[in-house]
Amino acid sequence: MKTYDMSLMKTNGLTTFLVFLSIIFIFTLTLIFSFFETIAGFTNQEKIEYINQALTTVAIIIGGLALIINAYYTSRLSFGENQSVLTKLLAGKLAWDNNIVTDIKNTQETLEETVPERFSKAIEQLGNEKIETRFAAIYALERIAKDSHKDHWTIMEILAAFIRENAPINQKDEDELQNSSKLPTDIQTALTVIGRRDSHKDPVNQKLDLRNTDLSNADLTEANLSRAILVGANLQWVNFTRANLSEADLSITYLCGSILYEANLQKAMLPEANLQGVVLRKANLSKAILYDANLEGAILCDAKLEGAILCGANLEGAILCDANLEEVNLEDSNLQDANLIGSNLQNAKLAGANLEAVLLSTANLQDANFQEANLSRANLSGCENLELRQIEQALGDRTTMLPENFKIPKHWK
Repeated sequence: MKTYDMSLMKTNGLTTFLVFLSIIFIFTLTLIFSFFETIAGFTNQEKIEYINQALTTVAIIIGGLALIINAYYTSRLSFGENQSVLTKLLAGKLAWDNNIVTDIKNTQETLEETVPERFSKAIEQLGNEKIETRFAAIYALERIAKDSHKDHWTIMEILAAFIRENAPINQKDEDELQNSSKLPTDIQTALTVIGRRDSHKDPVNQKLDLRNTDLSNADLTEANLSRAILVGANLQWVNFTRANLSEADLSITYLCGSILYEANLQKAMLPEANLQGVVLRKANLSKAILYDANLEGAILCDAKLEGAILCGANLEGAILCDANLEEVNLEDSNLQDANLIGSNLQNAKLAGANLEAVLLSTANLQDANFQEANLSRANLSGCENLELRQIEQALGDRTTMLPENFKIPKHWK
């Protein structure tokens, strides 16, 4: 009703204005005729022409004003109608948004209410004798960890405890470790859930505890085990491809035959670890601690070992082609028959190391320390940035292949 009254008022105002313009036009017409009638010196034909031009100009001006005013009132009317429609649309949109927010809130409240019940049921099923039931319980716990931020870490600790309880290493000797059977499905599932967790939800300074566990033959591809405690674990034949083991504690672990291709072991702890035959190609071992580790026959091509500590490590027959060993500490280590072709040993510490029959062709030996290192049968031909003073610090004999123009030091046998 109000909209109709407003439209009527606008229409009446427009009609009044048009009548007013008509009166002005007639008044102006009368003035023009009177004006030209009083002017002398013009013929009747010239007066008629001037009067027509004046009338045309006045008509154009008044007509333009009429159009402008009409457009103004029309736009005001349309705006009022559009505003009414827009108001209705906005009101509907706000109501829809409020409904969505309400639904989300209700869903969250429902989830929070059901989490304790789901949690208790999953824990109960985790101890079931049937492996299928345990399998389902592990995935149920993963869903709860995703739904409930406060229960995330508790669930990860429960799964880690489940693995420790059901896959203990039992102090097996080396022969028994080599004959370990396939990893049970429920243990693999628990490891998969832990490895793909949202680590951003992990509490600060909390670490996954998987020490002394038997995880042989596990598939941990791209698993996130950063800062995990794996001390004394059996990790032979484990697939760690592109896994994150940065700052993990792998002390005294058994990793024989494992694949760590492109794995992140930055700052990892691996003292006394057994890494025989391990594939570490393109792995990141920068600043890792590997003193007294066994890397016999390990493949470390293109690996990053800058700043790593390998004092007393066994690298006999290891392949380190094109590896970055800048500032690595290899003091008293065994590199007999190792392949270091094209590697970067700039500022490396090799004092007292056994480099017998090692291949160092095209390697960068700038400022490497060979103090009392054994270079017997070693091949240094074609190496780069080697100086005579470095050779004089080492121990060698006539079987050592030196770069061209290098003379055998007098104190060598």
